[in-house]
Amino acid sequence: MLKKTIYIALISLLPVTAISQTPVTLQECREEALSNNKKVQTSLLQVQKAEAAKKEATTAYLPTIDGSANAIFIPDLEELRQFGIEKDNLQLYQAQISAQQPIYAGGKIRLANKMASKGVQMAENAREKQQADILLETDEAYWQLFAMQEQQKVVKRFTEALDSLEEQLQATYDLGITPKSELLKVTVRKNDAEMTALEVNNAIRLLQMNLAHIIGRSVNAELLATTNPGTNQKDKISPDVSEISGGVDSRPEINILENQAQIKNLEKKVTRADYLPQLGAQVSYGYLEAPDIAPGSWNINAAAQLSVPVFHWREKKHKMQQAEINEQMAILELENTRELVTLEISQARLKLEEGLERIQLARKSLDEASETLSEVEISYNAELNTITDLLNARVAHQRSEASLVKALSDYEVLKTKWLKAIGQLNAGSEAQQNNEKF
Repeated sequence: MLKKTIYIALISLLPVTAISQTPVTLQECREEALSNNKKVQTSLLQVQKAEAAKKEATTAYLPTIDGSANAIFIPDLEELRQFGIEKDNLQLYQAQISAQQPIYAGGKIRLANKMASKGVQMAENAREKQQADILLETDEAYWQLFAMQEQQKVVKRFTEALDSLEEQLQATYDLGITPKSELLKVTVRKNDAEMTALEVNNAIRLLQMNLAHIIGRSVNAELLATTNPGTNQKDKISPDVSEISGGVDSRPEINILENQAQIKNLEKKVTRADYLPQLGAQVSYGYLEAPDIAPGSWNINAAAQLSVPVFHWREKKHKMQQAEINEQMAILELENTRELVTLEISQARLKLEEGLERIQLARKSLDEASETLSEVEISYNAELNTITDLLNARVAHQRSEASLVKALSDYEVLKTKWLKAIGQLNAGSEAQQNNEKF
């Protein structure tokens, strides 16, 4: 009796909870996740950092201009008398501004700018990858919540049907027509349904907290998933080799590794440039004054410096070997990742096609379970079936409903995984929405 009272109290609270929930669509959750998620914000800062590094690299083409000033005072300097200077101390004032310009650095400045540009591209690719990861994580959390909400509805309908059946049996039991064992069978089954309802409610709360955390809302927010899964299965996927190869090239992971391999090639060229002649020029304009010794004057100086490596005990050869090995390792990693991504795309395609089949089978099972339940109810009312047969039919129908909801939700996640696998999942992609009831 106490358990029944608790159950009635929980059911009475359900409408209040529903009112306090905040409806959210899948697209809203995606947009909030991309705007608020800390990982995405960090990836955006990495792009800004790479762009700043690129701008820094371009400044190497320009001359550097530096200014300096010195004031020197040396007391009790008797050595000045040796030069015929009647002073006991030395004062010296100097100021200078100079400009230095590299003329030829073996191509290192140009190569450094290319590497900085590759760094920006890699940061952009990393940002795209992080966004795709967050979108997939958001979709998984959203559809898990949606499936559990639908499961809650199924359990509620099942419990209401058991309530009605229990009332009927209680009436016939009171009249002495139905044995108590038949009534107890329904009561036991209803107790199981009440426990299931409690577990589903707790699962929904946890899933709400998980989704709220991902999209940057308070974990106490009670979210209500309102986007229905797509149910149009006419546009089946047909195998296309070009789609797989194009998907590999569209993956940000592949683009990152391609840029890394190109950077290793540029680093090899930089290593070679370290052993080429270096030529630079400098122009300075300065002021020098030593009171009572030399009057102050301004002077212009120009200088050029040429550095030519001569002999470094085969250091260049060993460094070039290391650079070439690094490049080969980057190329091997790229090729291996290409193969893994191709395999991932093929697996995602098979899973997506399997998801379609699961929906069709779930629909067929639900139709059969509905037909069976209808026939068993008629037979039970005609006293041709037992209460056990009726309960089993209701349980089978409940499971079929739950299986269809899960199949539809899982298919939406599989679509997201497929788009991510072929590199087409981005901030502008919208989930297909279909209001067809199931």
